[in-house]
Parts: sequence; structure tokens; C-alpha cells
Amino acid sequence: MIRMRWKWMLGPALLTTLTMGVACGGGSTPAAQNAPAPSAAASAAAPAPAPTSDVAAAGTTPAAEEEDESMADLKAHHRHHHHGGFAMFIAMSLDSLGTTPDQDAAIVKLRDDMHAKMQPAHDAEKNVLSILADGVAAGRIDKGKVDAAIEKLSAASAGVHDAIADSLNQLHGILTPQQRIALVDKVEAHFNVWHHANAEEETTTKEGHGGHLAKLAKEVGLSPDQEEKIRASFKTSIGKAKEHYDRGEGDAHLKAFGAAFEADTFDSKTLTTGGPANAHIAAWGATRIAHFYEAVTPVLTPDQRTKVADIIRHHANYKRTPNGT
Repeated sequence: MIRMRWKWMLGPALLTTLTMGVACGGGSTPAAQNAPAPSAAASAAAPAPAPTSDVAAAGTTPAAEEEDESMADLKAHHRHHHHGGFAMFIAMSLDSLGTTPDQDAAIVKLRDDMHAKMQPAHDAEKNVLSILADGVAAGRIDKGKVDAAIEKLSAASAGVHDAIADSLNQLHGILTPQQRIALVDKVEAHFNVWHHANAEEETTTKEGHGGHLAKLAKEVGLSPDQEEKIRASFKTSIGKAKEHYDRGEGDAHLKAFGAAFEADTFDSKTLTTGGPANAHIAAWGATRIAHFYEAVTPVLTPDQRTKVADIIRHHANYKRTPNGT
């Protein structure tokens, strides 16, 4: 562990298990929730379906379009929600593990407990997003307020690992060895998607296919000139950011968690990497999204500011779906 690097090329079966119920809404059917989880290697190696139409032959299939939309929604979620760090990735990975009805009932209780323990960090994240939304709407983001809110979010997220330790220990006892492996694979996949969505360089070049700026441009009707100004401003500001993300820290925690959780015995309290890794994810994710909207705000029209503020508030006020995402 770590078994493989996804590099954002997720197989369709695994992508489905990651995106069910994401994008601050949606849901999944019981059949989908209880379907056996594909192995990571099998999903990543799954061949693409053959084109079945002239449109498909040109490189765009309905399935590919749906996959692109699902991945875009998942990335949008991971750009705005960081509060639980790896604990959040675990909670989002508890479906489609091939569990029995008895296991499902126990897992639902554990997932609810995990989210309850993450609530302080969730509230701190909501405050960050609310401050950003108010700033966008007003045409000026108060950086001092944002920085102070991010510090509170980081502190709250640092305590999440210890808070859910007992829940993780119980989860280990509920799952079979194969189910534990499947869970770790999904957590790793979520981490890779999160990292890609929050990479510093993602919106600094025109080639960032499916990036945050491209998505926002479609949602609020940004002009090419506006996009270029935002891209340049974001590149400058993110380069000066005090907080930068060290991928190695996340990889180290994932490796430690994976090896421990897949073993026959497990005690989450022995993992010392969880608190710092969760705090780092929350602080960097919030910092990046703040710099992004700080770059966006000055070039928007009043109507666009209203639309962007509404988008941020939608994320700030998201409600968990029945399957816990």
C-alpha cells in the first residue's frame, strides 16, 4: 500500500461508486449500494466501450459525457468541502462495498456518528464559504475574515481523526478483509480526485480541461477576457500563498491507514498521522478556494456576482444525501 496511482484515469465502475449522491445532492438505489465493489486494478483497466454512433466515433459517447459530468460534479464537491480530510473520504466510501443488510444497518449508524463528530469542522467550513459568498456578492472579499475562518477550520479538522477513532475501530470489525481492501481503494481514489481538483496549477493554464474556471465560465457566462484576467490573477495570488499542499504528507497517512486497516487487528488511535493530514487538507483546500474567488470577484458583473455567490452558498448549505455523501 499504496497499490497504484490513479492519475485521474478512473475506470467507469469505480467512478460510479465514487460519484453516487455527490454534488451536494442526489442519491443511490439499495441495489447500487449493495453491489460488490470492483477492485481498483480491474476498474482502472476496464476497456472503454466501443463507439456505437457517428457521434461516438467522433470521440464523444453518451457514456463518456455522463462520466465527464459525474467527475466534474465530484471535483466541484471536493473543491468546496475539505473539513473532514481523510475522515470525510472514508465516510464517502462506505457504499458499494458488497455489504449485507445487517452490515448496512451497523454502517449507517457509524457513518452518522462520524458525521456528528465532524460537525464542528463542517460548521467552520460553512463559515469560510459564507464569508466568501458575502464578499463575492458585495464585490470585495474581506481577506482578514477569511484567513481567521480558515485557521478555525484547520484547528477543528485537526481533531477529527481522534474524534472518530472508536467509529473506525468498530468499522474494521464489521467489514470483511475484502471489504476493507475495497474501502481503502475508494479512499485512495477520493484522495487522488481531491488532490487533482485542488492542485495549484489546475486553473492557471488554458489546458486545464474540466477545471474550476472552465466550469464556472459555463455556469455564469464568463467572457474569454474575464477568464484570462481571472487565470492571471489566480496564478499570481496562489504563488504568494503562505499555505501550500504537501502531497507526501497525505500519501504517508494513506499508506499508514491502509496497511493498518487491512490488517487483522486495527486500532485507529495508534495512527499519529491522521490529525495533521486532515488539518492540512482542510487548510489548503479552503486557502485555494479563497484565492480562486478572490481572483474571480473583481472581474464579475453585478449579475455574475449574484450567480457566483449563490453557487458558493449552495455548497455552504449542502445537506448529506441518504447514503451519507
